[in-house]
Amino acid sequence: MPSTPIAAAGVNATQPGVDTGAGYILHNWSTNYKTITVGPNDISFVTDPFSSSLAPASNSNSTANTASQVMQINYPKGSYSPKAGPVAGGTSFYAIPFGDDTPFEKMMISYDVAFPNGFNWVLGGKLPGIYGGHPHSCSGGNQSTGDNCVTMRLMWRQDGGGEVYSYIPVSDNSDFCKNPNVLCNDQYGKSIGRGLLYFPPGTWTRIDMVMQLNEPAGYNNGILDVYINGLKSISMNTIPYRTTGMVGFQGLMFSTFFGGNTPDYATPVDTSVFFRNVQLSVGEPAKLYEGNGGSAAGGKIVGSRATLESLVFSVFAVFLGVFFA
Repeated sequence: MPSTPIAAAGVNATQPGVDTGAGYILHNWSTNYKTITVGPNDISFVTDPFSSSLAPASNSNSTANTASQVMQINYPKGSYSPKAGPVAGGTSFYAIPFGDDTPFEKMMISYDVAFPNGFNWVLGGKLPGIYGGHPHSCSGGNQSTGDNCVTMRLMWRQDGGGEVYSYIPVSDNSDFCKNPNVLCNDQYGKSIGRGLLYFPPGTWTRIDMVMQLNEPAGYNNGILDVYINGLKSISMNTIPYRTTGMVGFQGLMFSTFFGGNTPDYATPVDTSVFFRNVQLSVGEPAKLYEGNGGSAAGGKIVGSRATLESLVFSVFAVFLGVFFA
């Protein structure tokens, strides 16, 4: 985190400089295409307004409140889904700290999030997560076909409830969608564990979301574990992340806004959410192979990466590390 506050870019900024919140991210995070896709004017760094509230450290690489400055994301009054709303709000960008051409078999996204007291949850909103395959492809109603992309984000719902919001290749009549902890629709993402997560306002909440690819591809044996303040809240081992061995977990999808894509999701007031201690951790690089049979069924290996033995570094608020099962 920066040592001093950094203001947002301002409503007229199209090329944010390094002295703005968006510019700081562009110069210090490995963002795809050096671009903030949505909301460069809504990113700033401010003194921690919840400094007396320390979320539990969840692993050896995590330290609560390592800097006095935290990321503030603004959501202007009337804003909701960036593609649909009359006012842009929140932010969206992708980051590839481990390289654009390196998919991984296992990934963990971790961060602290804090909602102010009195936060109006409306109907819900998106929180950061991870992506695999092609960026920008699995969101906003663009579905996963199993061979193009995958995304796994968090989402807040009414009254501070939460869930995992996923774009994965499943149909509404699949066995996966019949799970009582899964809600599916054919237009947008699949909701996993709705109501099993909770974000209390006025304090920091630590999130750790761990994912492992289904292997062989096409099998329903992918793993998802979600921890809130170090306590496991969601655990599933039936996730179909992909149908072909050419898809793996790729990088950070920092996506947050009110929505839903209808006006009833819009925030009625100017408001903000705060983030700190953002971490992205990966296991071994995924073996790439054609088809859905997997290496266990003789799939054709078309590429792989050498095993990562040690890779731990820091990019302002993002602490990056490698962990192995």
